[in-house]
Amino acid sequence: MRRIVTGCLLAMVLCDHGFLPAQDKPPASETYTVECTFSNPAYSGHCAVSEETPQAVPPRTACEKILTCLNDSRCSTKTYCNATTLRGGWKLETAKKKERP
Repeated sequence: MRRIVTGCLLAMVLCDHGFLPAQDKPPASETYTVECTFSNPAYSGHCAVSEETPQAVPPRTACEKILTCLNDSRCSTKTYCNATTLRGGWKLETAKKKERP
């Protein structure tokens, strides 16, 4: 019994520190990096965001999810655009899949 508990605790620690893959994280072959560019009249320059996305999600859809967060004052789960507090007026400029080397 003690071995089982010790083994479970060790597995949890390894997962927390990234040594073992987490259950909710898809393998790298099932994801890609999406590159999105946003603009806002109240923000200086453009905002570029890169994020890992499941292969099944098209680039535009992935970027629109980020755009929704940028335009929603209730979205505080992610920080984008140098952690801007601007929530509203954002526009999606480009959405593309980053090529892997």
